[in-house]
Amino acid sequence: MLMLVFLYGPTSQAQITRGAQPAEIYISTDWYVDNFNDLHYAIFHSSDNGENITLKYENIEVPPPCEMKVGKVLGDATPGALYNWGWNELWVSFDFGVSWEYKEIGPDHVKYLSGQSNGTIFKINSAELSQSENYGNNFTVITNPIICPIREPGYYLGEFYGINGNIGVALFLDHTLDYANTYTEIPIDSSVAFYSVSGHYPQISRGTEPGELYLVSWWPDFHYKIFHSTDTGYTWTEKYESEYINVYFWRVAYSAGRQPGSFYVMRSTVAPAGDHIWLYIDYSSDYGETFTTYFHDLDSTITNVNPIIKPGFKLSNFPNPFSDRTIISFQLQNKCDDAILSIYDMNGILIKQYNVCGKNVQQWDGCNSSGITVKSGLYFYQIRTSEFLSPLNKLLFVMD
Repeated sequence: MLMLVFLYGPTSQAQITRGAQPAEIYISTDWYVDNFNDLHYAIFHSSDNGENITLKYENIEVPPPCEMKVGKVLGDATPGALYNWGWNELWVSFDFGVSWEYKEIGPDHVKYLSGQSNGTIFKINSAELSQSENYGNNFTVITNPIICPIREPGYYLGEFYGINGNIGVALFLDHTLDYANTYTEIPIDSSVAFYSVSGHYPQISRGTEPGELYLVSWWPDFHYKIFHSTDTGYTWTEKYESEYINVYFWRVAYSAGRQPGSFYVMRSTVAPAGDHIWLYIDYSSDYGETFTTYFHDLDSTITNVNPIIKPGFKLSNFPNPFSDRTIISFQLQNKCDDAILSIYDMNGILIKQYNVCGKNVQQWDGCNSSGITVKSGLYFYQIRTSEFLSPLNKLLFVMD
């Protein structure tokens, strides 16, 4: 049996975001390790505050270059719209995360923010703020330079919040109403936010009303507190204090919801078997004061879904199954002189290879490289170039 003590590391994704509708959330997370020792990542959707979740998308940890990789997800105000960003790529879905459109490759260390209004997404790169009003099809620079840190959009368009200062010395809530051209600096009392524990910095999330904010802060003995404000962060009310959490074995993420008073905490850890994730969703309807917990055992029995491929590449074969010969069809993104089509058996052993440069079809007659007909069974094929590796496709050979 496969055992993996840590499914995740410092750069892995484990995140929760609100959807467009009340009671709707999305979660991106690592998922399970398969029999080939590949780690799977997934995006899940819930329309009932996390009580039930549905798998929308998955990929392995190191997918082929043209496959979308699960990163951080961002909700939009449009029902069904969702963004996925990470590794400098931005994708958008309009069907709750089932199918995706590739939008752009952003610069290094880029960050995206969304959720205020339909199709509006912001891009932050260094000290430059850009805005798209068409779901990331194109961006326009609106502020350069940004004079305060931006971490969360506010209630109004152009309104943002950020946290500034020195951990353990003094922290401030920065509030801007004009796209970070000017801002107000509001001191945060040390009893509200002061520390950072193992990378867990104070984090803010906007509520559903103007001036409403949530703040989650960690404390040195490894627990967090949730605070609520209705006056843009000038005063805070403590709503919740967690028990001790070993952050080296647990990941914790948070988000306010679309319904007044709704707040979510996502907690995940490796199951005792060591090969998949246990997921807990804590849901509050009273501004973070009390929670209902929903548990999900993320083993591999959840139905698999197909990977999403960037536009410009196709790979298929017909007929499938076949007994005499099958035609493998493909369309490469760019012209190349080193495209190789490889066919493997179920054990990953190479059966046959073809140089397919300049082609868009290749026939296979079910024979190996020695001209001997292979046994009936399941086989895999893929195309590799110096810059590209396709996903593995399946074909079934049945002898007459």
